[in-house]
Amino acid sequence: MHPALVEFIIKLFNNKNINKANSQLIFMTHATNLLNLDLLRRDEIWFTEKNSKTGVSDLYPLDSFSVRKDENIQKGYINGRYGAIPFIRDIDLWLEDN
Repeated sequence: MHPALVEFIIKLFNNKNINKANSQLIFMTHATNLLNLDLLRRDEIWFTEKNSKTGVSDLYPLDSFSVRKDENIQKGYINGRYGAIPFIRDIDLWLEDN
């Protein structure tokens, strides 16, 4: 889905006048624009990181880090502050293996 549409849906669920039953929304996305503390709380943002040796994925919340309320979460994520960054091999090594 388009990131703007996902943001709209999140705002619908966060609106107490619309979501009167306090329903919960659980989703997975790669849209980094949603890493915004004006949109989601620190305990609502979770990351996964796959161990390149074992293949096991770890799941952990943003609030396990010391994060200021005014911090740019998207920038921190892109820069690897919270882990959950992809393991990308050199393309030449990949081509040799295949």
